[in-house]
Amino acid sequence: MTSPVYAVFEVRINGEATPEAQRSYEEYRAAVPALIARFGGRYLVRAALPESLEGAPSDGKWHLVEFPDRESALAFWACDEYRALTPLRAGAAEVRAVLLGG
Repeated sequence: MTSPVYAVFEVRINGEATPEAQRSYEEYRAAVPALIARFGGRYLVRAALPESLEGAPSDGKWHLVEFPDRESALAFWACDEYRALTPLRAGAAEVRAVLLGG
C-alpha cells in the first residue's frame, strides 16, 4: 500500500518584475494546476500567506499539494511539460519546493 506525499512550495513574487515577466508568470500559474491534476495531485492549500510561529517570517505564498505517492510527485516534477513551463516564472517568481512523506 502506498502513502500520499505532500509537495510544499514557497513562491516569492518579485514585485519589480517587468510586465513581460509578469505575463509569462501568469501563463505558468494558469498551466500548472491541470498538470498537477494529471499526475494525481490536488491542492490542499493554494497561495496562502503564512503566519510565522517561530523563526524568520516568510514573504512568500505557500502551496500544499497532495500526491497519491512519491512516484507520482516525482513524475510531475521531472516531466517534460513542467520543465518547459518553469522558464515562464523567470524574473517574476522564485520557488522553493520540498517533498514530505512517502
